[in-house]
Amino acid sequence: MATTVPPKISVTSVASSDSGDQISAFRRASVAARLRDSASDSPISPLGVPSNNSRFPGPVSAPAASASASAAADDTGLYMPKTNAYAAKDTIPNTPLVASMISAGLGALAGIAAFSAVRPVLALLGADSWTWARPQLGIYLAAMGLFHLLEFWTTAGWNYDKLSVDAFLLNNTMDYHIAHAVGLAEYFISSYFWPAKFQSVFASVPVLALAVGLLVAGQTFRSLAMVHAGNSFSHLVKKVKLQDHTLVTTGVYAYVRHPSYVGFFYWALATQVLLSNVVSTAAFCLVLGRFFGHRIKLEEVHLIQFFGDKYLDYRRKVGSGLPFLGV
Repeated sequence: MATTVPPKISVTSVASSDSGDQISAFRRASVAARLRDSASDSPISPLGVPSNNSRFPGPVSAPAASASASAAADDTGLYMPKTNAYAAKDTIPNTPLVASMISAGLGALAGIAAFSAVRPVLALLGADSWTWARPQLGIYLAAMGLFHLLEFWTTAGWNYDKLSVDAFLLNNTMDYHIAHAVGLAEYFISSYFWPAKFQSVFASVPVLALAVGLLVAGQTFRSLAMVHAGNSFSHLVKKVKLQDHTLVTTGVYAYVRHPSYVGFFYWALATQVLLSNVVSTAAFCLVLGRFFGHRIKLEEVHLIQFFGDKYLDYRRKVGSGLPFLGV
């Protein structure tokens, strides 16, 4: 029995769909109809199982019952090549989202196991209490890894037309990597030459709690913005209005006009507060403030062209989330 196709989600107010609204290699491979081993009439969730959440459906398919070796997609989602080379039951959804989550989980397990195995050896060598190995560094690295994983996961689950290895944002811009490299350099230099800083107010419990809170809130806003935007989200400002481009003012967009920018701004700032980086915190604030201030102004020029009074009315009612940038 055919599965009910979940309703399409509207296009976000962030006019960021790249001119590459082109179909991904997975989707181009085949548009054949999928056979299912389930008779469910419910929409499919991001994990590939029936879901009743029709407001934010996850366009990821359930495992294909056929032995076709070609990737395929239809209006409800995307699945990876399936063969008879394994004697496995179809209990794990054969989707990019699930595959990436499994790899992340296994990688985390391997990392924890390796650390547990190496730590006794380090203790014997007297090298298990490095001055730089503070909890802040571990939280920072975990936040960095989770950020890039969630960029891919939200794309795999809700924006599969644009799914590729680039969705991890690991090769986005050099500026991003240089900024975080400078932040880490400040942390290590401070740890070696001025360890007393980590006993000061800059590393106090209230400051660290604020940093962790901003990390969680920023990441949540960023990921929800991508989920609610669905297949209209991308990382480039859209300058041409597509036929199906409509204005969304619900979800996180009911609270701020640019939730993905707001989320990233506070997330990035929090990474430096967490590391007790005084110089990098100030630099991140100035550089990101200038970048997003310019980007929002440019983007809203196109949004007004696309939606006219409808967007102007929305802008009057809902703030940008970054008012100190003058937007």
